[in-house]
Amino acid sequence: MLELKFSSKKVSILTAMQNQVCYRATALLGGAVSKKDDRVTCYTGGFSTVFEFITKSGQRIAVRCWCADIDNIEKRTRTISSYLSKLKSPYFVNFEYLEAALLIADEGDPFTIPVVTMDWVYGKTLKDYLNKNLTDKNKILNLADKFLTMVSFFHQNNIAHGDLQHGNISVTNEGNLVVLDYDSMYVSGLDGMPDVIKGYGGYQHPARYNNPVVHSKLDYFSELVIYLSLLVYAEYYANNPSIWNDKTEHLIFSKEDLENPNSSEIINFLLKSSNSQIFNLTCKLLDSLRQVDILQLQPLEKILEDDLNILANDIIGRF
Repeated sequence: MLELKFSSKKVSILTAMQNQVCYRATALLGGAVSKKDDRVTCYTGGFSTVFEFITKSGQRIAVRCWCADIDNIEKRTRTISSYLSKLKSPYFVNFEYLEAALLIADEGDPFTIPVVTMDWVYGKTLKDYLNKNLTDKNKILNLADKFLTMVSFFHQNNIAHGDLQHGNISVTNEGNLVVLDYDSMYVSGLDGMPDVIKGYGGYQHPARYNNPVVHSKLDYFSELVIYLSLLVYAEYYANNPSIWNDKTEHLIFSKEDLENPNSSEIINFLLKSSNSQIFNLTCKLLDSLRQVDILQLQPLEKILEDDLNILANDIIGRF
């Protein structure tokens, strides 16, 4: 049963979300969690659980409940919400922090917890989208271009998502990108906040685990990993379908690949690539892994600019 996947605190939240008497926020009153085959539709992680919720008016939204302590979560959430609402970017969903929204009546005295309500995104996670379109090289390359445009926008606006990975990137039914889960985000106003949520090992630089505070460079390594992975699947999946595994918590590089790149089968394979961009970006990945501080890393558009300069110089050198 679903409940077995939850810690005791998550079980309490799960129980409360199924009982309308526990709803304290106006936005929840009269609504109910969605169910499929009598099971609650929700998605759980290390720090939070997200419920699919139908409001009193019939609107589908996401309700996010924290099941682990995150320092200054109210300040973080309100600061991010204020910043993003002014930005009005389609890369983010509207969301609202609701204090004392859900009554938890577990062992001991009852208490209330905050939740965040968010617009529901109709689409597929990045990995689900790839799983459906792996044989369409053009679609994957187009997705890579959209990803580059998105992260460039983040950089221009002093934003870092902080946990870029397949489950937090959604491809909408219209083919656009939306990022989810903002607990690890950096925006102006959050300087000095501790970097608590480090993300999946297959997306993060090993030095991320020693990074003390959030800042605008949190995504630089994840961007390179994701962009390079998309290029690799576009180039090699047709003749090497075994490189795809939809059961892992990474795209193409595992945590072990990034911690021990010299012994990584996939990295060594890419270092022999006849595709000059894949080869050059794999070399950039190795250069990045040699850095001892993620503050020393470069954004994706700068890496690609350097790659184009190398290619141009190589072409000029032939004449």
